Amino acid sequence: MTFPLIGPEQDFALWSILIALAGFGFWCDRYPWGRKYSGVMLLITAAIVLANLKIIPTSAPAYDAVWHYLVPIAIPLLLFEADLKRIVREAGPTLIAFVIGSAAVVAGAIIGVSLLNLGPNEAELAGIFTGTYIGGSLNFAAVAEASGMQDGSMLAAAIAADNVVTNLHFLLIIFMPGIAWLARRYPTHHMDNAAQFTAGSQENLHRIADLKIVGLLAALALAFMLAAIGKALAKFAGTPQFSILVTTALTLLFATFLPRHVQKLSGHSEAGNVMMFIFLASIGATADIWQLIEIGPVLFIFASFIIIVHLIVLFGAGKLLKLDLAELAMASAACIGGPSSAAALASAKGWRDLLIPGVLAGSFGYAFGSFVGVSVVEWLR
Repeated sequence: MTFPLIGPEQDFALWSILIALAGFGFWCDRYPWGRKYSGVMLLITAAIVLANLKIIPTSAPAYDAVWHYLVPIAIPLLLFEADLKRIVREAGPTLIAFVIGSAAVVAGAIIGVSLLNLGPNEAELAGIFTGTYIGGSLNFAAVAEASGMQDGSMLAAAIAADNVVTNLHFLLIIFMPGIAWLARRYPTHHMDNAAQFTAGSQENLHRIADLKIVGLLAALALAFMLAAIGKALAKFAGTPQFSILVTTALTLLFATFLPRHVQKLSGHSEAGNVMMFIFLASIGATADIWQLIEIGPVLFIFASFIIIVHLIVLFGAGKLLKLDLAELAMASAACIGGPSSAAALASAKGWRDLLIPGVLAGSFGYAFGSFVGVSVVEWLR
């Protein structure tokens, strides 16, 4: 048996590597080539290489700590901006289209499971893909935690399939509004009034313009408190496995009914993203590359099937409801890629008036993706 260079008991060394891998992902995102291939995928690939070259172990207490401590804290930090009242008030038709697209994701996942053999973890995989295609990576992590799915190879393959399909979907969504055949069949008010604008300099990517240390510490303290209350309430209700969902619900209540207090927080989104990148590094570190190669293709097909169902249902319903083609495209981008994809699409197409509705719709997905994903898991089990 070949032992790794860094043993599983060397916690400080492993934490150093996990944090360095997260930093590597952020660093890659600063450059066009890094954004092209995704900093997330590059950091996960680096972690897989280190693990399979026996430099770091594929199982260690440090990885378990990421699941048990970082994920429950990262989710509140990333949801403090999810004011549901503002989302419903300002997102308008884009939110309606987003809800239709989310329902289509659920349908695609359930039908896909019946058509494809995903193995013994098919319910968990369907829930994870549902969560991430309604919300994003934080929902991926939350559904995986709530469903008890911690197979590193399976999760790494799911992330790889998700990233490839999501990138292909984004290219398609950019291309679709320019198809004359489609444009003749949908209202195109936003496209007609579009004017190119710049969303922001890449030099400011992953930078905090005005970090208040007190605000950051308050955000961390509040996230820990919400996680503690969520865990206690879930245990009291006899469902400790759903503590992360209770924490999510408490965070949404805080963000919705105490928005002025959220404004006093600082750096919480960035801190949450750092924790999520460390989580993704730990996923890569636990992956067996041979198992990854074996299970990857079927997950790619499964993810593609979900996207196809999503597009057919969304644009079909949009035709019946006479929704604007740009609103449908924005809703699809927000659903599959999250708020950042919605903002990127608005920037690329010049849909200035759809930027905020798209980002808000994506935030709505963050808020509810985990609940829907876990519901799918329980339905299919």
